[in-house]
Amino acid sequence: MPDPDAVSYSRDIRPLFTDLDVTHMREFGIFLDDYAFMSVPVNAESAYFQVSHRLMPPPDSGEDAWPTERIHLLRDWIDGGLLP
Repeated sequence: MPDPDAVSYSRDIRPLFTDLDVTHMREFGIFLDDYAFMSVPVNAESAYFQVSHRLMPPPDSGEDAWPTERIHLLRDWIDGGLLP
């Protein structure tokens, strides 16, 4: 039986990405709103790199950079097996 506390893309990760994030990253071939895309480890790592290095959201977007807790949640999702 799956762990009910495990980090889930649909419940925990997808809601973290704003419409601006989705639109901006799509320009770079990263589809944040597509679980099939994000469940590929290299793609999830690419998104992680962007947020952990404060490249997303773009500094001039008016949105705040992700707080450490969100970055850790994304890392936990990746390390936890990229659950849907």
